[in-house]
Amino acid sequence: MGLFKSIFVFIVYIIIGIVFLFFTGPFSLLFIPFKKHKKIFSKFLRGYMKWMVYDILSFFQVLKIKEATGLQNFHGTGIVISNHQSFFDGFLVMGHVPSVPLVKSSYKFNPFFNCVIMFFDFVEIDTTPTGIMKADEKIRRLLKSGQSVYICPEGTRNSDGKIGKFHSLAFKIAEDLKVPLFPIVIHYDRPILGKSGSSFIFSQKVDVKIHILESIIPQENQTSVQLLKEAHGIMKTEFEKMSI
Repeated sequence: MGLFKSIFVFIVYIIIGIVFLFFTGPFSLLFIPFKKHKKIFSKFLRGYMKWMVYDILSFFQVLKIKEATGLQNFHGTGIVISNHQSFFDGFLVMGHVPSVPLVKSSYKFNPFFNCVIMFFDFVEIDTTPTGIMKADEKIRRLLKSGQSVYICPEGTRNSDGKIGKFHSLAFKIAEDLKVPLFPIVIHYDRPILGKSGSSFIFSQKVDVKIHILESIIPQENQTSVQLLKEAHGIMKTEFEKMSI
């Protein structure tokens, strides 16, 4: 039953994604000035993500938002950071917080992502020194233009249900540009679309909590290492509270 439900939901996801693209893609390209269409389409995309989580996945008893707190803590431009346990993390974060995501090059193998890639703003990254440098440069340009950027500092989904080691990219940029960090902690009561094969079988409904914590403002003499440790400590503590 769980396998059938999983296959059915994935088919629905693809069909709804195609319909979404059919209506919003041409509208974005034909009726909105070229320089603005990516921002407008990104708004449509965020609405689609929130709708998928709150209505479609909830309707099929796959995932339900049990808590979503701290939305008032997001304001202005900065770097949004969250823990990373599921493919749904991007839907949850971007559905609530306007931001340009940092996306691994390997996501191009996702058929839906490959279709929308030309329409919306995102930052592509691979693990080569050149790839990281290019991503760093684009993130700085976006922040200076007034857009927030979404980064998962763990770099990949954590398979043990905890918050893993953070990479330094987000914190180095925050230190240099003195932009705030907006920490978001996501907690699933059981694995879903994680690294284990069983997490792709939707046998039971998953409850999820989303806590947007108070922003971290880089201080004048605060280093990126100190920012990383502060953010990691705050998010780890919150995650442990949410697990109780």
